Parts: sequence; structure tokens; C-alpha cells
Amino acid sequence: MASLLQFLAASVVVLLPRQYRRSWPWGSDEGLRGPAIFSGLAEAVISLTLVIVRYFAFLQWRVGTIADAALKRPAGDAALGSLPVQMGSGFVTLVEYALHPLTLLLIYFTIEGTVRLFAAWVAGECAGTLPLYVLGLGLDRAQAAWREHSMGPRVPDLVQHCVGISYDLSIASCRPKPAWNSMTTIEYSDEFYELYEQRTGAPPRPYLYQLRKLTPGRMIRGIHHYHPHEALSEKQRREIARQEMAQKESVK
Repeated sequence: MASLLQFLAASVVVLLPRQYRRSWPWGSDEGLRGPAIFSGLAEAVISLTLVIVRYFAFLQWRVGTIADAALKRPAGDAALGSLPVQMGSGFVTLVEYALHPLTLLLIYFTIEGTVRLFAAWVAGECAGTLPLYVLGLGLDRAQAAWREHSMGPRVPDLVQHCVGISYDLSIASCRPKPAWNSMTTIEYSDEFYELYEQRTGAPPRPYLYQLRKLTPGRMIRGIHHYHPHEALSEKQRREIARQEMAQKESVK
């Protein structure tokens, strides 16, 4: 029973985008292949069944409304008995049903389930469902926007040369530099530095990096060409470049 419940839970989890599956102990594609096949099959079969069942219910309802409207007109009985009228009303009913938003949604899920089924069966690709992917993308962007807002405005880094202490360069930044570590060589003003210490500073530049000149003979690897404006947005950098160009033109 426990294995069955885990399999059914995995069939639901596989619908999620990959970034939300990682917290599950069996969230890898290999562990979710079987549940993905079952999930895709269930999605396709249930959606197709609903399309068919709803069509017969819709057809019965639409034929009834057409008959009621025809009987209120002169010679309505004769019109209903005409083969062209019957075929035409059937075609119009089919087109109307096919273009209904709920029908289109069910057809989409039928196709998506079929694609997910064969992707997992043939290629071992455990794809989630598109609506949850779109929702997850929206949540990720909202979280990224909130993190960006919580860190405050983007301002240029504050760079200070230091003399007589254990490090040679101090950089205070408004954004973290996750790529900087003990294996990174940082180039600034034609000098090479290595990360000595990372500390917490004060807003608006709470990320403080202390660098010292690269030890002679040490291998240069993972070089990062640093510029104090790299924490700014692309729009801010373009505006600064435009202002600098305008200033040079004015001097000429």
C-alpha cells in the first residue's frame, strides 16, 4: 500500500516543473519515469473521455434548442425533416463544440498527455504540464523581483585601495558576487587580485570584499575582469555610457 501511495504521489509530482521536484527524494527523471508514463496516460485518457462525453451532452442540448427554434417557425417540421438541414445543423454543432474554450482546453490536455506519455516511455524525459510550468515561471519571476527589491537600489561599487594592512583592495557592492571565491583571479586596473575575505558591510553596499594582490608565482585561473559598474543594470550602464559620451563630445 505504501508503494502504491508513493507511486500515485509521484504521478502528481511529475506534473510540476523540475525545479520544484528536487525537494522530493525520488525527484529525478530516472525515479519518475514510471509515474510519468502513468501520469501522461491518465491525462490523455481522462481528457479524451471528457471531450467525447461532453460532445454527446452538448449535441443533445444543441439539437433540442434548434428543434425548439424551428418549431416556432412556419413549416418548421418540414425543415427539420430535410437531410441538408440535419447535416448542416450537425456540422455547425460540431464546429461550435470544437471551438468552445473548454473543449480546446481538453483537446490540449489530450495532446499534452500523449506527448508526455511517449516522452517518458521512449526517451525517459519526464516533462511536467505546461500550465504549472507557466505558473512556476511566474512565481520565479515574482520571487526574483522581490529579492531585487529587498536588496535596495543598484549603485556603483565603492573601490578603495588599502596600504599597510593585510589586503590591498576593498570593494563594497550593492549586490553579491557569488562567482568570487579563493579559486578566482580578479583583474582590476591591470592588476591581479585574489579574494582575501568577504564581510558584511552597511547599506546601500552591504557586500564587502577584501582583495589582496596575487601572490607571485601563483597560477592565474578563473580570471574575472572586474568593473565597478558591473552591479548596475544594463539600462543603467547604457545611460552612464551615453552620459560619458555626451560629456566627451561637449569637451571637444
